[in-house]
Amino acid sequence: MHIILKKIGLLAFGAVLFTNISNAQNKAAANVVGFNHLLVSEVLGEEREVQIYLPEGYKESEKEYPVVYVLDGQRFFLHVVSLSQSFQQFQLAPEFIIVGIKNSYPDRFQHFGEGKENFEGFLKDELMAYVNQNFRTNGENLLFGWEYGGSFAFHMMKDQPTLFNAYLVASPFPIFDAIDDLDTSARMDTQLYFAVSPDEYDVRHSTEKLKDKLKSNSIEGLEWKYFEFELEEHRSTGYPTLYHGLRDYFKYYQEFETNNLQKFINAGGMEYALNHAQERAKRYGFEPDLSLWSRFTIIRSAMRADDFDQFETLLNALDKNAFIQELIENRDYAVSQFAAFYEKNNRFQEAVELYDLLLKKYPDSERLLIKKRSAQSKHY
Repeated sequence: MHIILKKIGLLAFGAVLFTNISNAQNKAAANVVGFNHLLVSEVLGEEREVQIYLPEGYKESEKEYPVVYVLDGQRFFLHVVSLSQSFQQFQLAPEFIIVGIKNSYPDRFQHFGEGKENFEGFLKDELMAYVNQNFRTNGENLLFGWEYGGSFAFHMMKDQPTLFNAYLVASPFPIFDAIDDLDTSARMDTQLYFAVSPDEYDVRHSTEKLKDKLKSNSIEGLEWKYFEFELEEHRSTGYPTLYHGLRDYFKYYQEFETNNLQKFINAGGMEYALNHAQERAKRYGFEPDLSLWSRFTIIRSAMRADDFDQFETLLNALDKNAFIQELIENRDYAVSQFAAFYEKNNRFQEAVELYDLLLKKYPDSERLLIKKRSAQSKHY
């Protein structure tokens, strides 16, 4: 394989140099998002431009990262960068490298259609090899494609199911006939997210056919989800597919939290929460136990639902006394909320006991003393 590399700063907005604006005190600087890499591909017989974004702090760390490959990078690259930065802000996903593969019109129809075997060779044997050789990758790869790019991603999954850990496919077209060739008897250790707008006529026929086939023929090892974005249309489905697909794929990275009691119960209750913590530990090295925040949100969901029976049941399942003592030390406001909920449900003795615990920590708190006396007066 022979690849010639040129690296050019990718300018999302503005000029390369500082520019004076109106007076000497105002300056503008380039907003640089990643780099353009020009690769000479023997497989395609042409020079290909790809965009590569490295996580913030990449140079200072020794970590290895997942890689998200984005077909039609000229359209979706910056969107994935924005998602990655937002996920980091709210700790929803680990940092990942982003590779945007540019495709021009009408060449993309050839590359993703009749020329898909050659493009598959470029992606697998040249581009992925280049990324793995030159950057710290951890072997975890995801592929996104929209429309013809989605069709190409589906063909990749069908032919190379383990090449990517997940395939994100938005409004794939055309795949209707190719669905018949999907071997449901073979094991496929990967994840598939595919999406459509209900207003897409031909495309929806294909995605519905794929959904029905996967529902009636379970493929061992394959995890899949189908999204119908009612507020979108053909040109916009790629954006929510990326958001929801990445959020779901990295779902175990986020600290467990629940805000809806019924959804929590329907999902499996405490077993569901404990499984999340264990999967999180296995995939990302976090502690296998539910965090204090996670446990608090479980109890909070029962209070928000005004379900006292579940409140007590879940508290006892979390080792009530030890849990409350841990909250006293780290999140005492939660214990005050518990006490108020006990009062609301005419369990005044329990409320007084919690106020006593809080008063040991804050003996000079007039507010807590008033609350305790109020609960006592109602109890007697």
